[in-house]
Amino acid sequence: MTIKPLHELKGHKAPVLTLDYSDKTFLGDSTLASGSEDKTCRLWDLRTNKVIKGIQKLDNPVTSVKFARKSDLPLFYLSSGNKVYVYDLRAEGPLCTMPSKTFEFSNDEINSIDVNENNKFLATADDDGNVNIIDLGSDKIYKKTTKKHQTICMTTKFRPKKSWDVWSGGMDSKVYEWDFSRGLPTNIYDMNPEEPTTAQMFNPPFVYSLDITNDGKWVAASLGDTTIQMISPPSKKVKSTSKIRLINGHNTMVNCMSFIETPNQSASLISGAANGGLAIWTGFYNCSSTTLEPAQTFQVDTATMQKVNWLKAYHKDDQLHVAIAGVGSTPESGSLCIYALPKVVN
Repeated sequence: MTIKPLHELKGHKAPVLTLDYSDKTFLGDSTLASGSEDKTCRLWDLRTNKVIKGIQKLDNPVTSVKFARKSDLPLFYLSSGNKVYVYDLRAEGPLCTMPSKTFEFSNDEINSIDVNENNKFLATADDDGNVNIIDLGSDKIYKKTTKKHQTICMTTKFRPKKSWDVWSGGMDSKVYEWDFSRGLPTNIYDMNPEEPTTAQMFNPPFVYSLDITNDGKWVAASLGDTTIQMISPPSKKVKSTSKIRLINGHNTMVNCMSFIETPNQSASLISGAANGGLAIWTGFYNCSSTTLEPAQTFQVDTATMQKVNWLKAYHKDDQLHVAIAGVGSTPESGSLCIYALPKVVN
């Protein structure tokens, strides 16, 4: 089923690389942030689909963006090159050109940042394979990690409900679970199956993105072999690790995904592939199998979106929406679109 956009958010002059969404921010409700190869970031009010702030005068493409986790904090974070910039959203006018703080703790390009749920720490993942944890109170590295990915670290994510848990994934096909209070990995998960298929030999399970449910029970890793690995770490009630491989939802690398949660309903996962394929996954909380197939699949209309780079799912007016960032009608152009998806029933 091909889906066309409800809205096109126009303004970026080059491919759009990254997104973040928050129901409530210092600037208001339903706000989307987008970062682009055009070295700018834009903040959008999705109630009106208009830009409310722009961030300019960066030296490199914007690779990752994050709102403060507390809506009363007027702070916004982005990575560009090997630096993380912090902006004060109280600045007057529609444009921000001067960051309030700059962190430069990485020697190579940063691919991903995340802020933990009490807004005390910020994590970065970089091309050197390092995960750095910055203390946002002291503006210093909290703890140097004692190990790193063998090659590029693509993504990092704090685990909700677990104060010292941060996860990372990389082009070494590994997912690391870290205790960042000690700077040590507590678990390293290999994404290579015990018996690789022919497809996986040609498309290794490089880890492109991570997402984690709000209750911290499920960690999802999107992979280069067209699949997604779900990991449920041990808990006080469940002593063993549960794993589910999400299969047959995509036919090329899965580079982005977003959990979506509603009251009184288990989380669902929306995944996206570079070729514009989308999949909705449900039922993993009650799954007794080691594999799971999608509840539904879609294809975005390639007239407006030639390649998908990132997506973020959210609810608006009781409707499931997904914001998708990528490449427009030409390889040099950017595309940022809002799509409506059918309501998910778990």
